[in-house]
Amino acid sequence: MEKNKYRLLALSLASFTVIAGLVAYFSSDDSVTNSFSAATLQIRVIEPNWKPNQTIVPEQKIDKDPYIVNTDETPAYVFMKVTVPAREITMEKNSDDEKKGEKIISNSTITDDDGNSVNVTNLTHTVPMFRFIDDSESYTSEQLSSEQIYNNGWYYMNTTENKNESDQIISYTYLYAWTGNNTDNTMEILYPEQITDTPLFNKVIFCNAREDDSLSGSLQNITIEALAIQTDYLKSYNETESKAENVWQYLSK
Repeated sequence: MEKNKYRLLALSLASFTVIAGLVAYFSSDDSVTNSFSAATLQIRVIEPNWKPNQTIVPEQKIDKDPYIVNTDETPAYVFMKVTVPAREITMEKNSDDEKKGEKIISNSTITDDDGNSVNVTNLTHTVPMFRFIDDSESYTSEQLSSEQIYNNGWYYMNTTENKNESDQIISYTYLYAWTGNNTDNTMEILYPEQITDTPLFNKVIFCNAREDDSLSGSLQNITIEALAIQTDYLKSYNETESKAENVWQYLSK
């Protein structure tokens, strides 16, 4: 009986060994290659009412209405930067002032070498050569300020003074984010083939500069730059960012 047990055990072991051997020889492998096309993102600035190669005189208003169009396949957050030339010039009061034609004179206080405060009369001022006009046909009346107005749907972020080697301001750059119907600084998504609902501004007006030989006949350029970044995954794999200042940090790195 014990002998038969050993035979049965030996047979079982032998059978197991054979089965194990058979399993070891059954093998397989497989591989998959997936191809992905990288998404593209292209935007464009359009100005439907702009007419190139124009001449301009003080206080003249000219149509200039910059929009941004998403011409590609990726939803985007968009920004617009506008650089306006600046000059130190003598200014006159505008037509809406009863003293039109008078020089604009301002006073300021400086500290002299002895530490004393001295009142100074300023006959010239560094100002942007162009002011923006919104869809209500209004523009800033403070001629000595560097501020600009703009249409609803855009969120003002900052102004940069651009200077030359002599530390003189030669231009101002204004940065805006497209926020659409949002009432805070939350950005609006500009989808493929979509255009911003409103232009940043509708017209520009040339500053009311007193006749100046260095300004007469000069070429004055307004530069508009549009920038865009994808809307998804700006924080992590499952989060995005929508606040203008935070989105700009990603784009400007």
